[in-house]
Amino acid sequence: MNQTAALQGDALYALLDQAKELVYDDNGPGDVAISREERMAAAAELLEQQTYAPTSVDELERLHDFLAYLGRNQTASQLLQTHRERVLAAETDPSRHAHGDIRLALSDIQSRTEFDKPAAIALLMPTLQKIEALPDQDESNYWDFWQNQAYKLQAWEMNAIAIDMRRARERRDPDLADDAAFRDALACVRKAELAQRAGKPSEVGPLVQTAINTLRDAPADQHVEFDQWMQLADQSLPLAAQSLPSLLMACEQQLAQREQPAPSQAIKAHRKVRIVRLQAQACAQAGQLEAALQLAPQGHFGLTDDAGDPFTALHLEWLVQAGHMDEAANLAMESVLHARPVSAVTAYHLARQRFDTDPTRSITWALILAMGGIDEDMRQLLAQEDMAAHPPEFYMNMVRAAQPQHPVLAVIEGMKWASKRKMEQALPLLEQSVGLHPEFADTDKLPALWAARFAVLPLEEALARPFPESHGGHWCYAAGVVLDDEDDLAPLMGGKKNVPSEEVREPLVVRYYEMGLARFEHFWATNQGAFKDADLHVYSMLCNNLAIKYRFAERYDDAAALHRKGLESSPFAEHQDGLMWSAILKDDDAEIVAEAERLWHFVQDHGYGRHDPTNYFSTVAMSLYKLDRDDEISIWLERLDQWFEELDEEEQQSERRDYLATLMSMLDFQSSTRPELVLPRLRAHQAEVTALRDCYPLRRLACALEAYPEHLEESLALHKQASTFLDKDDDEDERRMSREGIARAERKIGERDAEAGGQSSGRKPWWKFW
Repeated sequence: MNQTAALQGDALYALLDQAKELVYDDNGPGDVAISREERMAAAAELLEQQTYAPTSVDELERLHDFLAYLGRNQTASQLLQTHRERVLAAETDPSRHAHGDIRLALSDIQSRTEFDKPAAIALLMPTLQKIEALPDQDESNYWDFWQNQAYKLQAWEMNAIAIDMRRARERRDPDLADDAAFRDALACVRKAELAQRAGKPSEVGPLVQTAINTLRDAPADQHVEFDQWMQLADQSLPLAAQSLPSLLMACEQQLAQREQPAPSQAIKAHRKVRIVRLQAQACAQAGQLEAALQLAPQGHFGLTDDAGDPFTALHLEWLVQAGHMDEAANLAMESVLHARPVSAVTAYHLARQRFDTDPTRSITWALILAMGGIDEDMRQLLAQEDMAAHPPEFYMNMVRAAQPQHPVLAVIEGMKWASKRKMEQALPLLEQSVGLHPEFADTDKLPALWAARFAVLPLEEALARPFPESHGGHWCYAAGVVLDDEDDLAPLMGGKKNVPSEEVREPLVVRYYEMGLARFEHFWATNQGAFKDADLHVYSMLCNNLAIKYRFAERYDDAAALHRKGLESSPFAEHQDGLMWSAILKDDDAEIVAEAERLWHFVQDHGYGRHDPTNYFSTVAMSLYKLDRDDEISIWLERLDQWFEELDEEEQQSERRDYLATLMSMLDFQSSTRPELVLPRLRAHQAEVTALRDCYPLRRLACALEAYPEHLEESLALHKQASTFLDKDDDEDERRMSREGIARAERKIGERDAEAGGQSSGRKPWWKFW
């Protein structure tokens, strides 16, 4: 290092930023490509030319860690030893000092691991003890970093000690108490993995079984669900495949006792796929390849939480190992045709390996290699992969020469033309591929066919052509979504074509939704179907979308049934909202109140970004009024206030008018039975409501005042004032009710004056409705 002034503070950070730019700038001067190794070497040279005098833990840590990242671990370690004591001494706050000490200790282990493993190992236990000595709070980053370094150093026994220490710390956290059994089980599995790595196979199986027993015997107050069992299975399977039957039996027996009500048919079918996948993997791991292949098709479905399609990638490997190349080629084609993450990459590499050595299936391999270079989704999946020896057109020409009518050739070329919005060229190709092969009709290709029809053909002809089916519940849902939204469909048509009207598209949307519903529910009943027939959340979204269509068609019971199916499979707030609106549209007061109650509590428990009580609280109050349950309106008034108070200042400003309008409406319904509660609130808001210059909220305030004989003249005056605020945004119903309010108030004044001194005779006058 040179003898210039030692860098610290902003100057040190500026140099680090400059060095990082060297590393992460992909191009040199004039866009000359520079290798990553050259860029890292240049950054290291820049840093090593300087001297340093860091003044804080942050400065030293950042400098050390970046040097270590550049591979200059000995330089980084030397800097740490030189300045560590001084920067820690400068930190006088006890908590910050303790944290700084740990951070630098972890950095010390990190750099020493690369050049002095014995010294790094010697630092592990003292550092762990420092982490453990911190006050009880979430310092998971320290634990994770320490455990990763211990793994790199193969310090298996110390890592097992750390697992126990960490669990002891977690048990003191009341927020983790509900998951204690699950966390204990995972700790056992992690220790089983360490025993395996330490060459102690006799300890692995018993530790995995202890994990199973721990979760199985969890007390009733512990949170245990199917997904936790599956996580335990995923981590246990590579260690002790023979334990899987015990785990699955324990899972089934425990959940049968705990899950009340029992899970829906959809959830059971979804779970079966996950279980079958585990069973197939266990068979393969035990060398029972044919057994694994018999089970694999039952696991070949896309599930909600899948990260891509890794199971099909395994299935492909098993087929190749077993010599079932026809099945492997077909499965590889399916994965690439639909660009499924993970499995499509595996399929592409299989095609690269087999193209020159497997002439029997050369057409299939050629089509796969062509799609890898043409399909945009495949190009993204393969961005970091080695590509085929020839350009895509080479493989396309090979297929054209051998099988010019191959439907996959047609779909590749059809989608290529569609992506360029050359719909005249795309349409015949898509008709002979997607139109005739429902197994091709995925979320991209089926909407492309409809877009081509609408763009090229007269509307009557486009609709008269055979209805293209799709072998995928998810695909049907996606086609319905695109056809339902003009903004989605127009770009596919080229942007300059007239999109068919909603009235034309609506029957197509409903038909695809109903087709998707049938496919999903066939799978739930039989566990048989296509890859895209098993996604619980997509099924739930489809149920919601179709229910909305049914509500508009006044099929309220059918809509409610779909919302309940959605709640039973993958619940979200729109379903509960839809059930309430189905009840509202049926004018079923008891059901309105019940469903609104469920919606409110669902939102409190799970959240709902579009929840707006001003859309329905007035209706709930009216239903309670009609059911002679007026006292319950107070509960809903409290909820209205709670909702409004939880909004931020900007939201309160934008929602203030609707809040006041809803409040006036609800107070109106409560006024005839609880006038002593209502009048103070009316008075508290009267000036603000009047200042809105809005007919509806002021009219509702005037209606509420009709419950007070001594305020009828004021009520009439407010009715008349409200009528002067009617504008173009008020519909005929509001205008009619304004006229009726004035007439009603005038009549009541006459009746009161005629019966002066008389006593009110009815709980609710017949006129007290609006």
